[in-house]
Amino acid sequence: MMALVIFSHHAGLMNYVDREGHADFWKRVEKKDVLAQVDLAYYYRAVIDEAELDELFEAAVREFSALDERIASLSSRESEAYYFAWGMVHKLLFSMLVDADRLDSAEFEMDASLVRDWRVDSLWEEFSVKLEDKLKSFSLPQKATARKIAELRQRISVDCLQAAERAPGIYRLSVPTGGGKTLASMRFALRHAQIYRKKRIIVVIPYTSIIDQNVKEIRAVFGRDEAILEHHSNVLAEDAGAADSMGMDWRRLLTERWGVPVIFTTQVQFLNALFAGGSSSMRRLHALEDSILIFDEIQTLPVRCTHLFNAALNFLQSFCRVTAVLCTATQPPLERMDCPLALGREAELTSDVAAMFEGFRRVRIETCCRAGGVSVDAIAGEILQSAEERGDVLAIVNLTRQARELYQAVQELAQSVQREIRVVHLSTKMYPAHRRRVLDEVRAELARHREEPEKRLICISTQLIEAGVDVSFPVVYRALAGFSSIAQAAGRCNRHGDGAQGLVRIVAFADEGLLHLEDIRQGQKIAQILLHKKEADTTLSPQVMTEYFLKFYQGRTSKELRYPIEKRYTLFDLLSANYAAQQTREESGEPADFWFMQAFDDAGKAFEVIDSYTESVLVPYAAGKDLIAAFDRRAADKKHFCRDMRRAQQYMVNLFRQELETLEAQGAIWQTESGVFALHEGYYREDFGVQLEQESTYYIL
Repeated sequence: MMALVIFSHHAGLMNYVDREGHADFWKRVEKKDVLAQVDLAYYYRAVIDEAELDELFEAAVREFSALDERIASLSSRESEAYYFAWGMVHKLLFSMLVDADRLDSAEFEMDASLVRDWRVDSLWEEFSVKLEDKLKSFSLPQKATARKIAELRQRISVDCLQAAERAPGIYRLSVPTGGGKTLASMRFALRHAQIYRKKRIIVVIPYTSIIDQNVKEIRAVFGRDEAILEHHSNVLAEDAGAADSMGMDWRRLLTERWGVPVIFTTQVQFLNALFAGGSSSMRRLHALEDSILIFDEIQTLPVRCTHLFNAALNFLQSFCRVTAVLCTATQPPLERMDCPLALGREAELTSDVAAMFEGFRRVRIETCCRAGGVSVDAIAGEILQSAEERGDVLAIVNLTRQARELYQAVQELAQSVQREIRVVHLSTKMYPAHRRRVLDEVRAELARHREEPEKRLICISTQLIEAGVDVSFPVVYRALAGFSSIAQAAGRCNRHGDGAQGLVRIVAFADEGLLHLEDIRQGQKIAQILLHKKEADTTLSPQVMTEYFLKFYQGRTSKELRYPIEKRYTLFDLLSANYAAQQTREESGEPADFWFMQAFDDAGKAFEVIDSYTESVLVPYAAGKDLIAAFDRRAADKKHFCRDMRRAQQYMVNLFRQELETLEAQGAIWQTESGVFALHEGYYREDFGVQLEQESTYYIL
């Protein structure tokens, strides 16, 4: 194990045996004359005495033998779970070595210490006091419905505080959308961290749009920016980039270490730390030890990552002293999988979940779906009519293309009516600072419309708005999707119960084109079946949601849940027993009795949280223009590079490979001297972001 980790620490964790059965590691071990040029006598004089080194080695053998007994006590030595756990041990050792090596190099080059000694005990106490003061400052609304919801939020928060005394384990926070889970889960985490002396709280969020909002809320409470890290963009190349004259890749050295007490990160970054092949991602893995993990909107976990996630979280809980909280209004049954999640006793942090959901009912759900779906223009007409009759409208669709087409159709129709109607658009093709500005304008306009009821706002958005974004519309349209997505969309409707009963309408688009979005397509299919059998208004109940998820996962094969890759392989197999490679070696007459056979390198290269490759491109809008210029001037300015890259996160858009190729063919993308990709002006529109043709050409056509 030590040899494999040391061999791998520059290039990434290597295979013991690759998926074709080739014994990569063993060939390296058997290489002759490896130590021929090593002066062992000097090593023993200058570094460590030979006898002391032998004592350390013997102590390590005893430690690993004890660890093997612990792993075997939870799963038999012939099981996949046993080998998966040992694979995680390899990754932890690799993470520690890579982090120590790169940190030492960075401190030498910067001639400064880059590590801070956090006094977390006093910090947790300080943050707890500030959070309690914040919670006490909330006043109860006068209106009965809004007051009831505020009281339910208080009850959820108190339940979380009391549950913090439970032993470390894996828990659920099942609360309706708008239930205040951000502050309630943090209240649990701070108290639990104090009791069990945890060193870190890591909040894992599926979408960057929610991170912006949640970090702002938490920073406003805690007031200690230096203790909170917001890490949610792959703007720093993980394991690539131009090296300087000394061969040092500065982008690699500046990759975040997750060395602060409170971290907000994305689901992509978290899963990359566990399963991606790049050493920069895996460098963060050991930071998870002794931490509290809060997973917001856990239902967004990609289906193919289900068994990998369950097995990894079970390991972190059993061997790394991790406590985890799975937060959502729509809990997937992860404990019922073939590779089940090991939930703790009294897994629910709140009491009487069913009654809680009933108390939060503040919308009515209708299905307007027609066989075969309807056109974008027809749906645009319905949205405009609802806006005129009922008030502001939010429409959430499944595709970026769909959002753009619907926005244009609604905007054109809105020009023909007498009422003043503003139409806005949101998608991931807008840079984060742009999306945040539009969302701020939307919130401000919604607030004004309470005083100016004759005006209207229509917001057309992709799914980025539906999970956790704090907006409240009287009417929401949702393109047909799984029940979990419909429930999240409903959370943007009459969110605080301060208006009349809200209305959520489910619509189906004709020729939607979800061929390459299997999870959405499957969820849509099951939703259609259940909507034929049940009233649409029962969609939000925990019982119906459980039925939906059971059907959703029952429709998947075991291979689909284990991250399938080409031919007969799955990522889960490559990271555990690697039975396929073992069978290949046996069939070819090669020895297959190695203690470990994991194909770490093959698995890491095959792993992607999302299906398609994306590249971050800096947009020449607002501060993005100055940043592009800075990156062209500062190719070797290492100290400023890190600062500028942090700022650049807010002005970058992730583009898929096909989009990149289209823009590159037009000369729309170029690479700065620092290696950062930039977009030329004319390919970004104020209303809907990056476009694949120049703005002037668009208007001519």
